[in-house]
Amino acid sequence: MIMKKAAFTMFLFVLIVGLFAPKGYAVEKLDLILRLESGQKYDVQVMTENKIKQTIEGTQQDINHTKTTGLDFEVEKVDANDIASIKVTYQTLQEKTESTFGGFEYDSKKTYTAKDNSLALTYTALMGQSFTARITPKGEIVELTGIDAMISRVAEKVIVAEDELISKAPMGTCKIKQDSNSTAIKEEISAEERAKRRIEKTDKMYGSREKRKQTIKEMLEKDPFFSKKQMEDMVRNTIMVFAGRPVGIGDSWEGKVVCLYAPLPEIGVTYTLKEDKQEVADINISSKIDFDNVPASVEGNPAPQVKMTGYYQGTSQIDKTSGWIIHKKVTMRLSGQLMQSGRTVPMSIENTVTVGSTKKIHRDISQ
Repeated sequence: MIMKKAAFTMFLFVLIVGLFAPKGYAVEKLDLILRLESGQKYDVQVMTENKIKQTIEGTQQDINHTKTTGLDFEVEKVDANDIASIKVTYQTLQEKTESTFGGFEYDSKKTYTAKDNSLALTYTALMGQSFTARITPKGEIVELTGIDAMISRVAEKVIVAEDELISKAPMGTCKIKQDSNSTAIKEEISAEERAKRRIEKTDKMYGSREKRKQTIKEMLEKDPFFSKKQMEDMVRNTIMVFAGRPVGIGDSWEGKVVCLYAPLPEIGVTYTLKEDKQEVADINISSKIDFDNVPASVEGNPAPQVKMTGYYQGTSQIDKTSGWIIHKKVTMRLSGQLMQSGRTVPMSIENTVTVGSTKKIHRDISQ
């Protein structure tokens, strides 16, 4: 009888503790947000791999594309609302395309001529250039600034590179002129003077050097690679979107990711906290995709209809202290068809994005 009474007393004690203990006592919740400080700096590498198969008029066309972008992220300041202004700088770029129509390759660590690679001038001019992303603690992009100024700087560097090519182009060593007695004589011209005259002639073709720069800038702005959307998509791939509330193992929240294959819209995804380690949180990312007669957004062309099904799946490792992505790998696989002007194009898409990040030594840039 005494033992039964003691057991009941112990049960009652455990029950009372369970009722009055803090909620986090039984299941610890993590408040995952971006906690950035001025001066924090990260080396970030984003690699995208695309495999596209499509059949047009009975002929299969394959496109394999890989792009690896090395970026420098530096937190310039964090305002009173904890919104971080992050300077994003292009450091390296490797790109390779293999397709039925031919191939293309670029590596910023190698030297190319315009003849070797038509995009070498613009890609090389982009290296070392920066814009700024303002991001909330929840991981939402408030705005991107400095893109217009960055493209202007790229255009200026392209002109300088073009001038260098013009200066190295084969030219004659003299020109013929008439003296006062109508006798033909040779005028010696230095290499520097010849280069200067050819550059001035090139500027005049555009109306002026400033108009030449503006023409190149407008050309860059039409290139999808230099679009604000592409840069926003790139930043979104490197920043985790959080729930905005404490989460425990197995808890989920919703978000959206950008489909890198241009005609398709954003994809709704589910994030789930999988594992809570000592310094890192593992998060699962998943989505079932079903695009049924979705109008594609292709500028300048009649909008085709897209029918695609598949999935988007992967994992992300988050530094619990800062909320920064340490490693992320997600894969999207789709199959279906594109319909336009009475023609149906069967296609399949496989897109893999891998993000790796390394923190640099912290320094306080506010001082």
